[in-house]
Order: sequence, then structure tokens, then C-alpha cells
Amino acid sequence: MRVLVSGAGIAGLTLAYWLRRFGYVPTLVERAPSLPTGGYKIDVRGTALEILKRMDVYEAVVAGAADMQEALLVDRDGHVINRMSGDQHGHRVGEDVEIVRGTLCRILMDRVAGAEFIFGDEIQAVSQSGDSVQVQFAKNGAREFALVIGADGIHSNLRQLAFGDESRFLRDLGLYLCVYSIPNYLDLDRLEIQYTELGRMAAIWHSRKDSDLKACFAFARSSAGIDLRDRAQQQQALRAVYADIGWEVPRLLDRMEQATDWYFDTAAQICMESWSQGRIALLGDAAFCASPMSGQGTSLALIGAYVLAGELAAASGNHRKAFAEYEREMRPFVEANQALGMRAANLMRSNQKKTLGAWLLVQLMRLIPGRMTEFFIGRSTQRIANVANAMALKDY
Repeated sequence: MRVLVSGAGIAGLTLAYWLRRFGYVPTLVERAPSLPTGGYKIDVRGTALEILKRMDVYEAVVAGAADMQEALLVDRDGHVINRMSGDQHGHRVGEDVEIVRGTLCRILMDRVAGAEFIFGDEIQAVSQSGDSVQVQFAKNGAREFALVIGADGIHSNLRQLAFGDESRFLRDLGLYLCVYSIPNYLDLDRLEIQYTELGRMAAIWHSRKDSDLKACFAFARSSAGIDLRDRAQQQQALRAVYADIGWEVPRLLDRMEQATDWYFDTAAQICMESWSQGRIALLGDAAFCASPMSGQGTSLALIGAYVLAGELAAASGNHRKAFAEYEREMRPFVEANQALGMRAANLMRSNQKKTLGAWLLVQLMRLIPGRMTEFFIGRSTQRIANVANAMALKDY
């Protein structure tokens, strides 16, 4: 059975691996001209680690880990107010591992060598018949597949074509996120430095084998929105939001115009009543993005891909039965992870609330920011660990 997978990210590559293992023939289409090699740091936790082990890539992932040694929390003048280990700051416990997204994608791609890849193209139209899906590619003409799976991210092209406009499914968490690379002018070595207050955060980090630094920003949305297609407006907004912050922020902002890997988006979730329609199904962020605020996006992608492929195998290709079981297995886990993301976003936006508790929290963050940040990181770590280990895997 031939299956088209839209998106060659973590979800799509993992799905392709398990589809091949269960006897299916996957084709992956990716709009980028080649497999992305960079990106930001991501974590694999809890049950998702078992997926890596069943794929026999866990040791390779550990070998390619970001290897963050320490995190420094600073005030707006750059004075160190707390020190944490890299794992403590990143909410990692036990065997949890942190790795750059592109590095994990390369490891996964090595496991699906021989599968068909179509780079630099995307799905332009889809139509279904009783026993197949007709796919029109933007550059490579028309082809027919038994099933089509969308693993093409929160702004999924396939979801738009088959399920409707993104606005029907997007839950905005009221935050903007920005990440870009700059030269390692501070000569950092596997170190993260972060300034945090309620409503805004700025950080820089360097991971193993990376010649650059990553500059990261997260801030609560004001009443006026920012055009996600207008980089100049986004850069202007960053300058305005962080105008009164010292430390390294002015130098980070001075360098942002030269960044070639600029990422700016809302922190949002995707909430759908159903992740399938006929012979088309969605996976990962395209189906159930929990947002980076959850700390669980990669784990959701890995587990979701395993479950979807496994249910197709268990149902002997009966897609209706398989898609229904996939949703039944995954939905409680997805909802628990999305709750994590909403909780973290609500905390970040506490400064916008007009309650006594919010006022008290703002005062404590001003008085003892280092201790309060460590306290909230510790609480979040326990919640993430509980959810990350909450799902039992079937042995397909």
C-alpha cells in the first residue's frame, strides 16, 4: 500500500520508518529543497524515549545531544542571579535527552534510507475516491496514493486543503516566539543565559558542535497584533518590547537583520474534533500542536507516528478502523500535553491579569526573580515528567 507523507520533519520521518517496517511503501514530500540541518533545541522525554529505542536510534541521539552544561539566569543588567544545570533548566529527568532538531532529523532520515523523497515541492490539491487519493503536486504533476498523511506542521498545507481554514482549529496562547542564529561573539560553550520576567523572556544559548549562538525571545501579545508575514514589522516589535532591557539584548537586536534562519510565530495549539477525513489523516503539530510551551512537541510527534503506523498495521490497512483507534489512543495524551502548554502560557501572561494573586506574583518576580524562576521551573518539570510518562505503548 502506497502512503504519501507530507512533511519530512520528526513526525513524518518517524512515520515513514514505521510504515516501512510494517510493510507499507511511503513517499515523503517536503517543501524545503533539502532536509533542514539546523533549528532549535528540542527534548525527548518519558514514553517517547522508548520509541527511539525501538527504532534503534537512542544511542545515536544521545551521541548527538546538545550537551548543555549550565544555565545562567540574569537580571536586566546582566548580573547572574541564579545558576542551574542544563538538565534542571531544561526540565529533563532520568534518560530525557535534548538535541538540535536538525540533528534528530538527520538521524531519523538515515533510518528511512531507500524511501522515496520529493524535496522542493508540496501538495497543491487532493481529491478522494473510494479506494485512493488523487494528489496534484505543485511541480511534479499528479499521482495516486492509498492514503495521505499530513505531518507538515502547525501551519499545515494539507490540513488547509482537506479540512478547512487554519482559523477553525488554531487556539492562540497570546504569546509571540522568535528564534534566530547569530555569530558566537561571546565564545559560549554549551551554555544558556536567560533573562526572564512575567510577560517577556530573552535568552541566548550555544549547543555542542554549533558554531553559532541562538537568540530566543518570547513575549506576551499586546492589543495590537503583529503581521506574521512582515519581518520588518516583527523586528520593529522586538525593538519596542525590549527597548528597556540591557544585558546582551541590544547587541542581539543589532544582529537580527543579518539572520538567515529567522523564525517568528505565535505560540498556539491546534484543536480538532477529528484528525482524519476519509483516506487523509493528520499527525504531529498539524493535528494536535501543543506549542513549545508544553515542552512535549517532539515526544508527541514520535509517539503519534508510532501509534498511527501501528494501528494501520493492526487493522491490516483498514484505514477507517486504524484512524479511529489512533485517535482513541492518542487523544487523552494530547489533551494532557495541551493543558501543560496552556498552563505555561497563562503563567507567562500573569502580568496582564487584574487579580491580587497576579499582582503578588509580579512583586515576587521583581524582588527575588532568580529564586522564583527556579521555583516555577521545578514545578513545571514535575508536571511535564508526569505527563511524559502517562501513556503506555502497545506492542504492534
